[in-house]
Order: sequence, then structure tokens, then C-alpha cells
Amino acid sequence: MKKTLLWIVVLLLSIAMVAVFSLAGCKAKAAAEEEETVEEAAPEEEAAPAEEEAPEEEAVAVDLTFGYISKLLTHPWFMAESGGIENLCNEKGIEYIALDANMEDEKCLELVDQLISQGIDALMICATSQGIGPAITQKCEDAGIPVVTIDDTLVDHNGNPVPHVGMPTKEVGMTGGEALAQLATERGFFDEGNVVKVGNLSAAKLTVLMERTAGYTEALAANSPLVDPDDFILVETEDGMMNNALPAVNAIISANPDVTHWIFTGINDDCGVAAVRAAEELGVENYVSCGLGGYDLALEELSKGNDNFITIGLRPDNEGYIAAEEIYLFLTEGTPLQEIIYVGGTIVDVDNYTESPFWTE
Repeated sequence: MKKTLLWIVVLLLSIAMVAVFSLAGCKAKAAAEEEETVEEAAPEEEAAPAEEEAPEEEAVAVDLTFGYISKLLTHPWFMAESGGIENLCNEKGIEYIALDANMEDEKCLELVDQLISQGIDALMICATSQGIGPAITQKCEDAGIPVVTIDDTLVDHNGNPVPHVGMPTKEVGMTGGEALAQLATERGFFDEGNVVKVGNLSAAKLTVLMERTAGYTEALAANSPLVDPDDFILVETEDGMMNNALPAVNAIISANPDVTHWIFTGINDDCGVAAVRAAEELGVENYVSCGLGGYDLALEELSKGNDNFITIGLRPDNEGYIAAEEIYLFLTEGTPLQEIIYVGGTIVDVDNYTESPFWTE
């Protein structure tokens, strides 16, 4: 019996020792596996600094809609201007909406409301008149929409100038006035016995256009004997377009039969060419006329070889592109809108008109 009990005890002790050794073996194996895992991870830890470098950022797509309102979008000048805006929008993937106010103040304001309701993010505008500037900017401010004017300046509802892209208005007029004075002098306009008058074709209701006329007048007075205010006659047009400029200049020529030599200044090419047509219709031979813009109407006249006519070539397409780019950078990068950006011009005549950006064979 005692031997039997002894064998049972020995057997139990053997089983216990096997269990202990097995448990220890499992722990050792687990520790070894853990150590192997750590060793395998070591190379990744050494490569960690490379992961700390900032990954290359992908271009963020913009979801923007730009609106443009023109006072007369059927006119070649504003068509080119709109084309410049559209070019920028196409480059940046921006939706673009262009609308025509057709020289109507009430319609212009309605179009502002329409674009706001369509969810535009920014507005570019050449308004039908300066007087509606405060109403336009108030609408846009209420909607949280930035505004940039092109060509014609505006002041907002607080009396502050709206960010603007356009020609240096008075300075451009002075460029034309200097060229006209030189041309008239070369042709003997100021010889003794001649009666010379300046017909300034303008539109008083559009104050920015009168700045062009002021530039013409100042330069002519500084570069010719024309210093008396009576030497300058304001030829009032309703809006500077051909259909009302032509009868206006016709009336002025007819009312001054004693004038032997005429100098005409135009706030645009319509006015400059209207003066040419009126002179031709009334048999005026001694005249020179300057337009402003350098678009198709002027180029057609120059292509006829008419050296009595010159124009100031400008780039409305560049104006539109720059205005759109300004707003794009403001919305996407927070770049402040500049108060004013000038896009100048040069004299275009019968010798260089084919170099104009508007010229097509």
C-alpha cells in the first residue's frame, strides 16, 4: 500500500513538473516571437524621418461663378472685354455669366439682382451710369459679393471708390490730344487766316467720359494756339454711340459755317468715326479726328487709307482678364483687391493699324 501511494505521489510530481516546463516554454516562445517582431519593426523606425516630410499637395478645385454686366454687350469693345474675362474663367475652371444692360439703368439693377439670385461669387461691371453705383454695391455687399468695375468707375454706398480696372482716363485723352495737335500743326491748321475749332464729342451724363474730353482739351491747349475756351465746342451725345453721335456732330458743323478747319475728339471710336462721316457728308475737307479704343469701326476706317483719322488703341480684352484675375486671387488666396489698375494705350494710324489686337484680314 505504501509503495502504491509513493508511486502515485511521484506520478503527480512528474505531471506538475511537465506542466511547469511547458508553461515556461510557451512564455519563452512568446517572448522570442515578440522580440522578433520588434526586430522586424526596427527598419520601419529608421525610415520614419522620411514619412515626416510633407506630402505634395494636390491642386484644390475651385467652385466659383463669376458674373459680368456690360452697359452694351453687343458693342465690339465690350465683347472683347467679356472675352478677356471668359479666358481667365476657362483657365481656372470658373463658371461665367455675361449679361447686357443695353444702356438702361433699371435693367442694369435688375441684372445685378438676377446674378445674385443665380449664386455668383463675384461681379464685374461696366454700369450704365455712375449714379446707380451706390445701389449696385449695396446689393452686392448685402449678398457678400465682391465687385470690380471695368472701364467706368463707381463709388459705393459709403462714398468710397470701387476697385477698378481700366484706362487712365484723362491721360489717355491727353495722348490723343497731343497727337491731334501735332497732326494739325503739320498740316498748317494754325496758319494765319484759318478759323479752327475743336469739336469735343462726349456724353456729359457719363462723368468718366468727360474725363477723356478733359484730357483731350488740356493737351490741345498745351500743344497748340487753342487756349480760348471758345475754341472748344462740346458736342453732346446721349451715350457716345454712332446712332446719336452722327446727328450731333452734323448739327455742330452746320451751326458753325465760318470754321475752316475742324479738330474732333472722340470719347470712343464711334464718336471719332461719326465726326469723319459728318465731315464727309457736309463737304468738310480740312479736318482731323481721333477715336478711342482701336476696335473694328476704327480699323475699317484706317484700312481705307484715311489719314485724317487716328485712334487710341486700347486692350479691353486685357482689362477683362486682369479684373477677373484680381477677383480670383482675392477669393482663392485672400489677395486684397487693388483700388485701381491702369491699362494704357497708344496711337493707331494708317501706318500701324494692322498691328492692333482687333485687326483681322
